[in-house]
Amino acid sequence: MELFCPMPIIHFKPTESKKKSSKGLYNCPIYMYPVRTGSRERPSFMIAADVKSGSQDSDFWVKRGTALILSLAS
Repeated sequence: MELFCPMPIIHFKPTESKKKSSKGLYNCPIYMYPVRTGSRERPSFMIAADVKSGSQDSDFWVKRGTALILSLAS
């Protein structure tokens, strides 16, 4: 029951999009700001990253609103 937990650094490497099995992966959204809705001038959604979902399926993480946030409000 943690609101925030640290995530290791993720390095993105551009590749061609290929159809691959999404079993065991959660398509996790990455937002720039804690306010996920953003605004027209400053959209918050950046990209989605495939993250291993562990023993749970992706619906488990979707129902909990799991996302990565690049900057936290201090």
